[in-house]
Amino acid sequence: MSIAPLDDPAYEPKHPPVGGRIPDVVAKWGPRSQLRWFRRFRDQLTAYWDSYDYYSETEHHRGGCCDSCMEDAAAGYEDLPDVCCCYALRDEKQGQR
Repeated sequence: MSIAPLDDPAYEPKHPPVGGRIPDVVAKWGPRSQLRWFRRFRDQLTAYWDSYDYYSETEHHRGGCCDSCMEDAAAGYEDLPDVCCCYALRDEKQGQR
């Protein structure tokens, strides 16, 4: 089974953070690629970014999950199938998925 390059620790990425910032090219990628990029480089980001511009936590919606859903997950409640939190439900209703 092949893994995505950003999931391979031996892969030397072409677009690492520059000065702790997200390169512009990341915004052009799909949700899964953006999510892999954030998982790989989250610790190297020093500059603030508007997380609502990126799929930084999940491929179901841009931005982080809401506090209520994060608390539910920490308490052991399972997510709805194919939806991570109420932000995803809101985006789905608005057709922004």
